[in-house]
Amino acid sequence: MNYLTYMKKLLNQLENMDHVYSKDIPNISLYMDQVTTFMDDNLGSLKRRDEDKILTKTMINNYSKNHILPPPIKKKYSPDHMIMLIFIYYSKHVLSITDIQKLLSPIKDMLENNSDFSLEEFYDKLLNVQKDEFKLFKQHIENTIEVAVNTFKDSDIEGKDKDMLELFNIIYLLTLQATAQKHLAEKLIDRYFKQSSDTKENKGK
Repeated sequence: MNYLTYMKKLLNQLENMDHVYSKDIPNISLYMDQVTTFMDDNLGSLKRRDEDKILTKTMINNYSKNHILPPPIKKKYSPDHMIMLIFIYYSKHVLSITDIQKLLSPIKDMLENNSDFSLEEFYDKLLNVQKDEFKLFKQHIENTIEVAVNTFKDSDIEGKDKDMLELFNIIYLLTLQATAQKHLAEKLIDRYFKQSSDTKENKGK
């Protein structure tokens, strides 16, 4: 299987990935072991290696200690906890713990203080946008691949060496794009989201 075929397969897998809607989350509070099992079962397709864990007990405990995640209630995690953990999982690959705390702090406050705020409705709306956005993302990645391949269209290098240069270019362009997106996200957080006093106190301990 050459790399272009493999990349097409990966993009198709991402496009057809099952999304975890609020209705898919158990409508009961779960113990820690049940939480980690649910995350592995439903987000496991995103693991790099089979032995990797989506979230561990230590990670989840740290999120609570850093005031990113509301504390469990009698050692149990509600559906709202589960949604917050999904937000954290997707964010932690790009953002620091401090940035995640800043980003989720208003959501956490709304859960605690605004009875009209439904995290489930908010989450499901984001998922619907995410599915539509991925169609554009897929087109963008396909364009990136085409640009990377055409870079060496007139090169004298042939065979496996040319394939390696094309593949390097694809990965490099993807990395540049990811870095630029990370930079934009961080700048928006720095400008519009403030670090809570809870986290400042916790970091000082």
